[in-house]
Amino acid sequence: MSTLLIRRRLRAAGLVLSALASLAIVTAAPPAQAGGNAPVPPTPTGLPVAVEGLSPYVPATGCDLRTRAGSAKLGNLIRATYGATYGLARTCTSATSPSSEHFDGRSVDTFFNVRNTTERANASALLTWMLKTDAAGNRYANARRLGVMYVIWNNQIWSSYRSAEGWRPYNGCATTTSTGYDTACHRNHIHISLSWEGALGRTSFWSKQVAPVDWGPCRPADLNWSAGDAAPNPRRCASYPTVKAPAGASALLREMVPRSGMVLRPGMSGPAVMTLQKAIGIPATGSFSSTTKSRLISWQQARHVPAYGIAYPSTWRALLAAHGMKPA
Repeated sequence: MSTLLIRRRLRAAGLVLSALASLAIVTAAPPAQAGGNAPVPPTPTGLPVAVEGLSPYVPATGCDLRTRAGSAKLGNLIRATYGATYGLARTCTSATSPSSEHFDGRSVDTFFNVRNTTERANASALLTWMLKTDAAGNRYANARRLGVMYVIWNNQIWSSYRSAEGWRPYNGCATTTSTGYDTACHRNHIHISLSWEGALGRTSFWSKQVAPVDWGPCRPADLNWSAGDAAPNPRRCASYPTVKAPAGASALLREMVPRSGMVLRPGMSGPAVMTLQKAIGIPATGSFSSTTKSRLISWQQARHVPAYGIAYPSTWRALLAAHGMKPA
């Protein structure tokens, strides 16, 4: 083989390797990265040298629409930097399983549109800042200090518990390019789900102290939802099969079981409230009014369960038993 031919082949191989290296850099970056001088959120001073570990996946278990301090702080930080609006909660009273961290206050939807050049650049700047390595060599440093569990944006997902995989395709969205899929594919907003310690504002970004993993409230074996808010939990929750209505159950019991354990209180509304109202024998308006509260208190007193006018787990167990559900 001539020297000239060898040189040509080596040059071609070098170009291929260079292209592959460039591809690796692109796929590791936030989707739809854009250039420019987009701002980034300020990183607090006085942070500890240590940093939180990458958050494990901690699934939602409850229905609690109260604002979580850390979720609100993150939303406000993004709004102050970019002027982007945000949302925290999504109603869970129509759900039959705890399938979203929005249900327990651990998610932030902040509104950037990938079809807008400026918003796309701002979103890229935010995510690059969140996932970059800090001066001490901590990978994904700001995400860890904020308690970020996963992020969905522009057809892709990044998760702390699968960080080695980088950005991954999300839900087949790359092939559904029309504007009608922009919400489902997170092209008009960034979804950020947080750990419990992140959502409650305990992480070092806010507290200047490294927070231990909080596994959150655990679902009991005999109900499908947890009681929601709880003291910090240092132990992973046990996993139980979904509770199902027994064979031959009434239509009402089949309606109750999927929502069993969901804490329902005055001011809430929706299908779960209707289920509760039917279970205690009052008109199913779907609105947890003062009338519903007083009637629930009477029902609770008659069955010797704590009479707070709120459907706590003890009330759900009594409701299920009253409609034919035997203890497991």
